Amino acid sequence: MRLSTSLAALTLILSATSVVAAENPQHERMRNCNKTAKVKALKGDARKAFMKSCLSGKHHATGTPAKASPKPAKNAS
Repeated sequence: MRLSTSLAALTLILSATSVVAAENPQHERMRNCNKTAKVKALKGDARKAFMKSCLSGKHHATGTPAKASPKPAKNAS
């Protein structure tokens, strides 16, 4: 009985981890593009065009911070 309970618990744990592993960059991008479109109150064709651009990676407003350009080093004179 104890073994079957342990196996059942192990099965639940493994199935829960597979759901978490299902999150991938595409899901994250979809979530961020949807948030951005909602904030911009886009509707209809404008939303469709934005989502297409955003999901293809051509749009920078995906919710991920853009990489900042490195600051130039000060010359010691």
